[in-house]
Amino acid sequence: MDYKNILVVIDKNKSNGEITNLSRELLAKAREMADELGEKVISLAIGNNMKDIAKEAVFYGSDKSIYVDDELLEDYTTIPYTRVLDEIIDKYMPMAVLIGANTDGRDLGGRICARRQIGLVADCSDIELTEDKKDIKWIRPTFDGKLFSDIRISSFPKIGTVASGVFKGAKKDESRDAEIIKENITLPEEDILTIVKEFIKYPQKEKSLSNCDIIVSGGMGIGEKENWHLIEELADAVHGLVGATKPVCDMGWVPVEDQIGSTGVRVAPKLYIAVGISGAIQHIAGIKKSDIIIAINNDPEAPIFKHAHYGLVGDLFEVVPMLTKKIKELN
Repeated sequence: MDYKNILVVIDKNKSNGEITNLSRELLAKAREMADELGEKVISLAIGNNMKDIAKEAVFYGSDKSIYVDDELLEDYTTIPYTRVLDEIIDKYMPMAVLIGANTDGRDLGGRICARRQIGLVADCSDIELTEDKKDIKWIRPTFDGKLFSDIRISSFPKIGTVASGVFKGAKKDESRDAEIIKENITLPEEDILTIVKEFIKYPQKEKSLSNCDIIVSGGMGIGEKENWHLIEELADAVHGLVGATKPVCDMGWVPVEDQIGSTGVRVAPKLYIAVGISGAIQHIAGIKKSDIIIAINNDPEAPIFKHAHYGLVGDLFEVVPMLTKKIKELN
């Protein structure tokens, strides 16, 4: 069998009806790999009324955009979505499949690989081609993010799930044109074991760590919870969001949703300010896509300085209040 091209399973944002940021990130990586291999990017949109999403995928790098519409696919359910992806793989025979490591994607990735009895690498933090371009390196964190494993898949297609924030999202190019294909797939009655009766939307912040421009993040160097206001005040001054390291979240100083790193949220802001953060490998994995990293730490040997574009060695309890005050004056 001749497996070729890269298939990306894309999603629609239920809030605004547009292609998700994670889908744009996967399309960007698939585009990069396909260009190196001289192959094509195929996108797959599963759901109901997905034609516009299929068109949008072309603007973000897809060479062939497939969509499958059915009222029964309006909301994600395991067996119908698995059947659709299984049949698309049989027909288009991609050499690799990228799936977003969100709640639905993690389920779909495991299910499709179990059905086809093939390998899966879950929650990848990077994907690279080997030097000879004959294989793919699927990089994922192990031992709670302390190490990163280079995993190879011997079965086809090679399937991996990738978390949000790992790659830079593709830029929209409305001049791109590509084939858009509607595939009709029959869903047997026995596949419909679950029906979603209601979709409850939880209140969401206007901005999230995964899509904001400026983040001020604090580590254990802050000392204690009572000092956390220093991080919040600096973030407020620069009009950014607050992030934290895993130990800070483990201590209960901030919500776990604010954790940045390989086992938390991966971010790619224009500016990342790390305050009192030593620079553990699992945290670096979550911020390495940042355009500019500024580190403030009293230890000149702290690993964070090896990754920062600008570093300030000093007592954060003196530096941060002064910096916050000066920024507020400039505003």
